[in-house]
Amino acid sequence: MHQTIDSFFKLILEYAVTGVEIVGAIIILFYTIRALVCLLQKRHDCSRSMLTTGITTGLTFLLASEVLETIIAPNWSALGMTCAILLIRAGMTLLVHWENKLEHKDTDTEK
Repeated sequence: MHQTIDSFFKLILEYAVTGVEIVGAIIILFYTIRALVCLLQKRHDCSRSMLTTGITTGLTFLLASEVLETIIAPNWSALGMTCAILLIRAGMTLLVHWENKLEHKDTDTEK
């Protein structure tokens, strides 16, 4: 009985991780296409803003998937690898968010 519940829980979490990763990738792709459209219209500020917003939002979803993945890590090696990926993605998210914040600050001072 316990084995069945455990394997069912792991299966649900694996699907959840995959789903959240797909959502994160779709968000990044969607905002990249919007940024490209802005770039083709020669609206460079819009393009940069779209890209940083999309990357930040998409990476946040990918971070959520890594957190879910730590729940089903089968051993310490996999847990360590997942935590390393989590730290790298968190660092990337913070850097992109910081850049976006600085960009908005520069835009506000120009007005």
